[in-house]
Amino acid sequence: MIYRGEEGDDPNNSLHFSGEQIDSCIIFIDMIGSTRITANLGASPRITKYYSIFINNMAVIGKNYGALITNTAGDSLTLYFPHTSNKTDTIAFKNILECGLTMSAAFHYINSKMSREHLPSVNYRISCDYGRIYIGTSFKSGSYDIFGHTVNICSEINRLAAPNSMIIGDNLFKVIESFPSSSFADYQFEFAGKYLIGQSKNVYPVFSVARRQHLSLGQDQDQVVNYNAELISNSKEKVGPIQNFRHSKNILLVDDDSDILWTYKALLEYEGYKVSTFNNSEEALKDFSQTESSYYDLVLLDIRMPHMNGLQLFYRMKSINKDIKIIFVTALDAAEELLSILPDIIFDKHIIKKPIGNESFLEKINLTMSES
Repeated sequence: MIYRGEEGDDPNNSLHFSGEQIDSCIIFIDMIGSTRITANLGASPRITKYYSIFINNMAVIGKNYGALITNTAGDSLTLYFPHTSNKTDTIAFKNILECGLTMSAAFHYINSKMSREHLPSVNYRISCDYGRIYIGTSFKSGSYDIFGHTVNICSEINRLAAPNSMIIGDNLFKVIESFPSSSFADYQFEFAGKYLIGQSKNVYPVFSVARRQHLSLGQDQDQVVNYNAELISNSKEKVGPIQNFRHSKNILLVDDDSDILWTYKALLEYEGYKVSTFNNSEEALKDFSQTESSYYDLVLLDIRMPHMNGLQLFYRMKSINKDIKIIFVTALDAAEELLSILPDIIFDKHIIKKPIGNESFLEKINLTMSES
């Protein structure tokens, strides 16, 4: 059954609900203190630029994880993930966590864009939950929105998140707990607080989410120091004395095509570069996060890779080292899509289009390496 609005409503403007009820995940992203910040921005073009940089980047990340944008309300954004209607789909629920963590990791990248526009920095909170939602559509515009208790709870618990971090509600936490523990071993969940629901004051637990550190829980400070020293020692073995890091020419190459990895690695090593290759983006991120920040001079990324694609990896690496040089090596159609997503990416500078001749490839790399 479809609800067609109240009697006397303009049928072209009415909001319509199907009788279908869907259990699914949603993510709610809310800017912190934007009303106060924009009050001091003055001219309206600056205000619209401030909001558009943030909202557009969050929307792009969500879409890359299969989200549908259901609502933008001033300084907030609500995303709906239809694939999570299947509670047995491990990948769909991992994508929820990866989406939120990528949004959190995009903090430095987004604020670098704010800085270039001479705009104040932005902080935000990310909340996510699972439960029953209702979808409404407008006959006039064809747009849709989601409603229901889950939507309300997700927006309410948002304030319990620390700035630029992610929390999840207890309903989603229980779904994650239903999977084998090994499925979500890369994530760390901690109790972040409780939300009191309505007049009943029922307690609803909320949990923070972070990517699990490579340090095991319970290590003391001495162990942390020893761990970091070991990482530096391992890096020394790669490039020699630590004081020579910034003068070395080290490249990280990530592509899920093993033949391309072998070809580019051979070319670059013949040219004299030291090359680390990964056909798994998650392993590449692990290596990048564990290696001394000035070790890599350049990262070459494919865009279309399983699990974590090149755009998602770009945000993560920029959150670790905002100054790292990154070139996307990809097919033309993906390059055009990338340019629409990241307008500050320059085709001739930040993209190598497949296929490319060996000499042209090396010329592009050598030119990038020669730039300060």
